Amino acid sequence: MLNRLLRTAFALTLITTAISCGSNDTDADGYTLRIGATSVTGTPAGSLGWGDRQGILAEQLKSAGVGKIEYSFFQSGSDVASALFAGAIDVAAIGDNPALRARSRDPKVVLLSLDSVNGDAWLVGAKGGPSEIRGLVGKDITAPQGTIRDRAARQLIDAAGLNGQIHVRDVPTPESIAGLSSGKIDAAIVTGASAAELEAKGFPIIDSLSRHGFGSTGTNIALTSFTDAHPEFAPAWQQAVTAVNRDITEHFGDYLSWVAQTDDTELQFVEKSTRKDEFNTEPFPQVGVDQLEAAYKFLNADGSFDHEYSVREWAGAKS
Repeated sequence: MLNRLLRTAFALTLITTAISCGSNDTDADGYTLRIGATSVTGTPAGSLGWGDRQGILAEQLKSAGVGKIEYSFFQSGSDVASALFAGAIDVAAIGDNPALRARSRDPKVVLLSLDSVNGDAWLVGAKGGPSEIRGLVGKDITAPQGTIRDRAARQLIDAAGLNGQIHVRDVPTPESIAGLSSGKIDAAIVTGASAAELEAKGFPIIDSLSRHGFGSTGTNIALTSFTDAHPEFAPAWQQAVTAVNRDITEHFGDYLSWVAQTDDTELQFVEKSTRKDEFNTEPFPQVGVDQLEAAYKFLNADGSFDHEYSVREWAGAKS
């Protein structure tokens, strides 16, 4: 796992990869939709990847004039958002942290849909280290700055009443996992199957978002310059995202097996770290909007935003 993550992080640092959608059934007269996302494997991942693999995205977006889909992959959600502002991509599929920050930067950022809800993150400690968060007082938790993992670290510290007593250090996830293994890092925030894999190897799970009723969402954003130019796109995208997630819930075992194969990990770790209720079958489910607003309030209280705004209006206007 470690070598795979390190190789991928290095590759994604050097290049941005663009690939065509898996479906060959494209409309030559349609336009090319450019989607930006993060990916551990350098291929479409998660629900986006499943929608690409099954041809659901391409089929559902035909009605909006999309003839071809190209993907660009970046190392962080913040990089994806920067590419959106630079005009390099049309849609950013990113976590809630960078999406909320992007909207605070520019009111022309449109929330197209939520593509996942109830996301979890785990605080993983070094072997032989503390098994409770209070044992990290005076120590560090690592997480990439500006990401959901960064917010998760600070939320867990806050929930424990330990603000100012544990430092959150900006370290990419692959390096964090390497540091845990070598004993040079006290604890790190890890998501997905990687957390379950580390636990199976004897690394203690100190805490998690779900233990406190917290959760994260996956967001899809665009700029009004794009949605105004393609007025049929937003409803078609929402229909596509919900169709993909519905297909995942109906073929959940197949989806988990595909994730394990593409992420080069064991199925048991994917099964342990993935729940069916993460895949919303409506664009703006109440639980997702609540989680997005909770993330906004936490970040806003922390002084993370350029300008304040209403999350519910941002989502409600598109529902």
